[in-house]
Amino acid sequence: MNNSIGVSNNLFILSTGVSLLMYLFIANLMGVPFSIITAEEQSVAWWKSPTADAHVTMTLAIMIIVYTHFIDIRLHGFKHFVLSFFKPFKVLFPINAIEQLATTLTLGLRLFGNIYAGEIMLALLANAVTHGFVVALLASVPMLIWQAFCIFIGAIQAYIFVTLTMVYIAHRLT
Repeated sequence: MNNSIGVSNNLFILSTGVSLLMYLFIANLMGVPFSIITAEEQSVAWWKSPTADAHVTMTLAIMIIVYTHFIDIRLHGFKHFVLSFFKPFKVLFPINAIEQLATTLTLGLRLFGNIYAGEIMLALLANAVTHGFVVALLASVPMLIWQAFCIFIGAIQAYIFVTLTMVYIAHRLT
C-alpha cells in the first residue's frame, strides 16, 4: 500500500518507532538492578537509567517534536506548516503554539517522572539494608516486588512514548 509519503518513508518511520522502543525499553531498565551500599552506609546508584535524567528525556522529546515538524515541512511545505498554527481559526494561534510547548514538556516529563520515581523508591528500599538484618530481610520482598513493578512501568512508559510519537507523526501527515 503506497500512500502520500511513499513506502520507503513508511519503513523509515517504522524503523524510527522500533529503534526508539528498543532504546527506551533498555534505557528504562538499566537502573533497576544496580544499587549498592557504600561504606558510609548510604545507598548509591551504581548505574542509573538514562531516562531517570530530565536532560535525556527532554532532549528526546525535543528531537521527536522537531522530527514531526520536519516531516510536516518536507511533505507539505513550509507555508502549510506555518498556516497549520492558525487552524481552525486565526485567533487560536497562541493556543496552537502553546500546544507545541506542552506536547514537548509532557512527552519528556512523563517518562522522566515515572522512571525517576521508581529509582528513588529502589534507593529507599536499598537503604533498609543498613538498618540491621531484620529490617533488611523485611525490605527484601518489597524490593523484589518493586523491581518487577519498575520493569513493568519501564516497558509501559517506552510503549507510551513511542505510541505518542507515532500519533504526533500521524497528525503531521494529514
